Amino acid sequence: MTEQDAYMQKVEAEQREATARFREIEAQADLADNEDALDALTGARQFNDDVNRELQALRRADQRDWDRMKDGVEKARRRFHEHLDRAGTRWEDLRVAYRRQREAELMELSAQVDRWVAARKRATAEDSLLTREELDFIKRGLKNAGELLNNLSHAHGHAWKTARDQYEANWRELMERSRRIRADTDVTAGSAAPS
Repeated sequence: MTEQDAYMQKVEAEQREATARFREIEAQADLADNEDALDALTGARQFNDDVNRELQALRRADQRDWDRMKDGVEKARRRFHEHLDRAGTRWEDLRVAYRRQREAELMELSAQVDRWVAARKRATAEDSLLTREELDFIKRGLKNAGELLNNLSHAHGHAWKTARDQYEANWRELMERSRRIRADTDVTAGSAAPS
């Protein structure tokens, strides 16, 4: 194997690894909160394409052009990796912000459930619309949401997207159940008010 063949194999292997990293970031593209975030991903895609074009040209280069073409590949690879690092950092920041927002929502709902539990303890069992089964369901849902949120912090790429979808489905179910409980509580409170 010639030095050129060895170099090509090394560069192609590194490029496959970088492309896989890019695809992992790309899998989280729906987190993009603005055009800048999408531009970071689009820019990474363009740099990836540049590297692939340079590699193709290097494969076709004759001995005289080899060094010049090799420099072109190295520059394209360096630009792609720098951009990929920036995009990775940006997406990690978006993931952290998403998780923090969901933690705050979970804490808020948990506090609301604590208020319901306190209200239930004050009221008699006959007067309370919040049955033990409803409270148990909500508590289990909160615990499950916390576990899903923890899973979210350890997942990456497609696994992160799946974990996020599971978390959001659980969250929607919790919110729907809490809305129904609040609506039932508001209706009862309104009908019990003195006229």
